[in-house]
Amino acid sequence: MSIKPLPRKTRVENRGYHYSKTKDKTKNITVTLQDIDSAILYYFEKVINPSVEDNGENIKVPVLYGSVERWKSVLKDGYLRDKKNQIITPVIIFKRNTININESIPQDKLDANNPNLFYPFQQKYSQENRYDRLSTQINTVSQREYYNATFPDFIDVSYSFIIWTSYIEQMNKIVEKVNYSDGAYWGEPNKMKFKSKITTFEDTTEITETERLVRTDFELEISGYVLLEQGFDNSQTTEKYITPKKINFISEVVVNDV
Repeated sequence: MSIKPLPRKTRVENRGYHYSKTKDKTKNITVTLQDIDSAILYYFEKVINPSVEDNGENIKVPVLYGSVERWKSVLKDGYLRDKKNQIITPVIIFKRNTININESIPQDKLDANNPNLFYPFQQKYSQENRYDRLSTQINTVSQREYYNATFPDFIDVSYSFIIWTSYIEQMNKIVEKVNYSDGAYWGEPNKMKFKSKITTFEDTTEITETERLVRTDFELEISGYVLLEQGFDNSQTTEKYITPKKINFISEVVVNDV
């Protein structure tokens, strides 16, 4: 007994989405918390580019991410030491504090198990949409390659920064650069960027047994977003589909005058 195919309206899966992306140059779009951390580190090192003048020499200020052990040591001692137990100055250290849902942006994927909202974009050139003379001669409408990217989750991420220098003049120049970048979009060129917001600066001066340290603490808030590479059911968050290829037939009528 032959089984009739299901009517088009009752079909669950769309076979137009069943395309392999193994050889595609367009990979799955993914944004992680590490990407946000890396964007902040890049912006500090390459754009803000903090440096101080010491004995007529320009010294680049290192920027370090505060691991659990490193941040615990800073809270205990009030400063940062190297492997030789020497106080590091100048230096900037930061760590991630809290992650809050950004409710001011209404976009959402509606359901994490079955996303319903996507951002579509078209791949201008691909193997399915390459140019050849034959398609031009027979008036073929080439296939178009589209991708649907799931809407990300918009979040606000807060960070704590600590800056140490030896002199107030050195600290002033760093704080002025950081304050000037407030409200800018931090990140690498041609990559993901996230809007920044600096809340407060708090200045303190610390005196140790060997030297005097100038310290400034400030809080940074990043408006970012995260998107997994795969859903909970191993579904792709970036789907590929190709439109059907068409051939346009043009009828011509030739009239012979007798």
